[in-house]
Amino acid sequence: MKRILLSAAAALAIVTAQSQDATVKELQGAASKEVKSAEKDGWKKGGVFLLNVNQGSLSNWAGGGEQNTLGINGILNYAVNYRKGKNTWDNYFDIALGMQNATSYNKFRKTDDRFDFTSKYGYQVSKKWYATALTNFNTQFLEGYDYGTVTNTKISNFLAPGKLLVSLGMDYKPNDNFSVFISPLTTRWVFKSDADFLSQPKFGVLAGKKVNNELGAYLTAKYNKPLNKWATYTTRLDLFSNYKRNPQNMDVFFTNLLSLKFNKWLATNISVDVVYDDDVIKKTQLKEILGIGLTVKL
Repeated sequence: MKRILLSAAAALAIVTAQSQDATVKELQGAASKEVKSAEKDGWKKGGVFLLNVNQGSLSNWAGGGEQNTLGINGILNYAVNYRKGKNTWDNYFDIALGMQNATSYNKFRKTDDRFDFTSKYGYQVSKKWYATALTNFNTQFLEGYDYGTVTNTKISNFLAPGKLLVSLGMDYKPNDNFSVFISPLTTRWVFKSDADFLSQPKFGVLAGKKVNNELGAYLTAKYNKPLNKWATYTTRLDLFSNYKRNPQNMDVFFTNLLSLKFNKWLATNISVDVVYDDDVIKKTQLKEILGIGLTVKL
């Protein structure tokens, strides 16, 4: 009897161990599936180019321009992304230039221009979360003027302001259409390179200085969604809070683009941009553009 009991105990121990081992393997397999991404390794590229005849409206726009405009503008949005295993590298370009014909001066005036580049490296820690390092740089190309003054006062220029941001945080990407990056640790440099502004406290940079460093929290969210075969909506929201000065006054950049295609090449494009930065101007900046023209998928 004792031998039988010992044999039964040994058999039970073996079965239990095998069961536990199978359970552990099952849990490990589930965890592995959770982290493994469905996306394929390699490069992924694509974007869109718009060339529009447009009617636009500006309110408190710090980049310069007429309040109501009729002209042309071009927009290029392009992404170059790479994945290898759990490692991702995403790069986004956003370039725009708008001009209008000012008949009273018999020449074209700039209504808007921008260059914005974002690069982020992410390491996948779960199915939807990535530990991420992000860099963003933005500026304009050309001089900007306030045409509401008699002398057409210059109010901006290349790298005036210009902003370089470096951030560490977490990137949430539940699907190909949406992502949100959150960081409590971000440093940003604001540039004022134009010599005409050197003696002025402008863009948050002190008089006599060309650059100012800020430390703060940062959030950027992107969403791109085909509404149907002929309509696409794209939006981006950036928020930055400067710990060093007035952290409650967050910088806001909110851009929206709705594209309604007539056919493969022609579309109506409606864009609305909202900007708030009290170091630049203590008012909400608003830009609305309705355009019809060429739309090329790249």
